[in-house]
Amino acid sequence: MGFGRYVGDMESFHFEGVEILPGTGAEVSLSLGDGPTGNPRSIPVYIIHGTNPGPVLTLTAGIHGDELNGVSVVHHLIHGDDHIADTEDDAIAKEKLSGTLICVPVVNIEGMLLEQRAAPDNKDINRLFPGKENGNQSQRIAYALFERVVKYSDYLIDLHSAPHSRTNLPHVRANFDDKDCMKLARAFGTQIILHSVGPKGSLRRTAVSEGIPTILLEAGTAHRFEMDAVYCGIEGVLNVMGKLGMIERKNRLPAVRLLVRKSKWARAESGGLLYALVQAGDHVEKGQKIALVTDPLGAQTHTIESPRTGVIVGMALNPLIRAGDPIANIVVCSAAKWKRAQSETSPEDPEEEAIDDEEALDDA
Repeated sequence: MGFGRYVGDMESFHFEGVEILPGTGAEVSLSLGDGPTGNPRSIPVYIIHGTNPGPVLTLTAGIHGDELNGVSVVHHLIHGDDHIADTEDDAIAKEKLSGTLICVPVVNIEGMLLEQRAAPDNKDINRLFPGKENGNQSQRIAYALFERVVKYSDYLIDLHSAPHSRTNLPHVRANFDDKDCMKLARAFGTQIILHSVGPKGSLRRTAVSEGIPTILLEAGTAHRFEMDAVYCGIEGVLNVMGKLGMIERKNRLPAVRLLVRKSKWARAESGGLLYALVQAGDHVEKGQKIALVTDPLGAQTHTIESPRTGVIVGMALNPLIRAGDPIANIVVCSAAKWKRAQSETSPEDPEEEAIDDEEALDDA
């Protein structure tokens, strides 16, 4: 488990020299030193500290500066739909909370301001954990987050979206071989869970190696707030908090859950302009035409067919494609089972189907 301290062990939660009293919330800054103009740089953190014993759960979003759906998820959890603290629509009642919720809405502040995935030094922070105290700019951000936030967590949920050229049906990624990670993944409540230990240097992989159960949500695309994806994230986090005993909640889980060790991308055989005929979340049959490709004048040059029967988990958005580009990520599933997964709920124990496509490519 992590290095979190249960609320019952202390009256107040101490973070970066700030004391947060039980039943309160507080904004705290994670200092990163001075910027180029001498102005202080920091990451905003919001902590909700409960009145009853419980675990420390951390939410991180915006590690990639262009991925905004997770940012909105955290905002709604802190302040509710009206974005005003301590009103009736708040999702979390501080005075009834067990444990502590640490919220980091935007890790990569400068990347978000530049509307780019990477940090200003053009490095991917999510390949540099646990970071270096005296390293480059991105390594220092990773180090500050990991040493001063993540290591004091019992559980971690990292919120992401697809890059700007693609979109993802909301799904959780977790290490199937870690029972505590799977406890979180099952509780979150998406219809699909993909097996992944995470790339080397990713926050999730590094946290799990330190004994902190961690899952990752992939939902939607970059550069925008997509409220369907946002509300899926909100519900999932609240489901996890209910499962951990942090809040009282009757969870709504899908009747069918797909546990996918591998999935397969349909790829373009030649370049051109892509016209998608399906979208993420659609069920397709093997051999079904899912996209067509045209030349610059709009004349069709070839079509792309689904290599299997299943559900589209990821879909290309950029019409400009080259030979070999990923077009649709498809998880094997029957139409009847997918309909049940979408339309029916189970209070606690969904039917599970394991999917292991031996021909699959793990990632695009």
